[in-house]
Amino acid sequence: MKIKVCYLIGTLGTGGAEGQVVELIRRLDRSRFEPSLVLETGGGTERVNGLVADVKILRPNAKPSRDTVKRAYHAQLALRRLCSHLSEVRPDILHAFLPGSVIYAGGARVLRRVPIMIASRRSLVDSYRPNGRLAAIADVCATRTADFVLGNSAAIIQEVVRLDGVPESRTQVIYNGVSTERFSPLQRPGLRCQFGWNEEHLTFGMVANFIPYKRHLDFVSAAALIHSAIPQARFLLVGEDRGQIPVVRKAIEEAGLSPYTRILPGTKTPELAFAAMDVYICTSETEGFSNVLLEAMATGLPVIATDVGGNREAVAEGVNGSFAPAHAPELIARAAVELATNPDRLRQFSLSSRSRAEELFSLTKMVQAHEDLYTQLMLNKRTVGGRPSPKC
Repeated sequence: MKIKVCYLIGTLGTGGAEGQVVELIRRLDRSRFEPSLVLETGGGTERVNGLVADVKILRPNAKPSRDTVKRAYHAQLALRRLCSHLSEVRPDILHAFLPGSVIYAGGARVLRRVPIMIASRRSLVDSYRPNGRLAAIADVCATRTADFVLGNSAAIIQEVVRLDGVPESRTQVIYNGVSTERFSPLQRPGLRCQFGWNEEHLTFGMVANFIPYKRHLDFVSAAALIHSAIPQARFLLVGEDRGQIPVVRKAIEEAGLSPYTRILPGTKTPELAFAAMDVYICTSETEGFSNVLLEAMATGLPVIATDVGGNREAVAEGVNGSFAPAHAPELIARAAVELATNPDRLRQFSLSSRSRAEELFSLTKMVQAHEDLYTQLMLNKRTVGGRPSPKC
């Protein structure tokens, strides 16, 4: 009998967690598993066309509201819809991604509408936990209620155990997977030609939504130092605007970098952006396990990253990249200049990045790890009768 797995996430819009869910659904072994999908507010459903029979939307007409009573009312309606759907579909496993979905899944688990609940955490608490005391408490309770908690880095799982009190025996790290076919070192000169950059230019780039904790201003500060040492350096920033692009543009102008810098406010073809780069820079002050680092590595880019979250689990220092503390653009710049002025090391880091992505972070390994977990959880439940739902 197939194991029914219901995936629950806010939307399928652009994002790392959303992309991983899509790939899980696409690649799951249909001879052993039957996937279904529930979204909180919809969006991006075209990404799973033909992959699931139906997509359930819990809040199809959701609108942002600051009214606590209205939010609570709509939340309980969404939970009722979820429970009704689960009673109809009767999945064996409910696998929830990101805080809001984990909270809904926790409610369904307490109401015993699903045999097994898995919570997937994708970031450290300082950028992950919902705003507001009540929402944060609900997230902690839902996480504890889960039968199993997954993290995409050891740093995240350590935090789940330490802060949320989840027993280590109910946790596991499953690293994100990256498409090494889509992201590859194959030369695609389109963007470089479009920008008027040639092979003499050395391009440093970052792909990250324009939000404060990604520290784009630190990238600009580092870029100014890099350009003063390497006049042929060019800079590329790619990401959805979350209100920060005007601030970043102003900083670029004030640093005199406007002629040498391009900003792409979002793209549906990030593989072309990575292919236009020579070195990837990450200036984030917090990370869980960065998908873009894997995409950069699969493209064959050396990486210079802040030493935060799971970055060291992706990048091997001295093998395919180097690290600097967060909030230290001068050290990022120093590492970038040292790498750029050592062509042999730059070439070796590039080769190592690609091989590391292929060996450790393939989509095949990611999906297989989930399939093994689903199978083991079902086996445990059948042999020992499962565990009672824990209380918050």
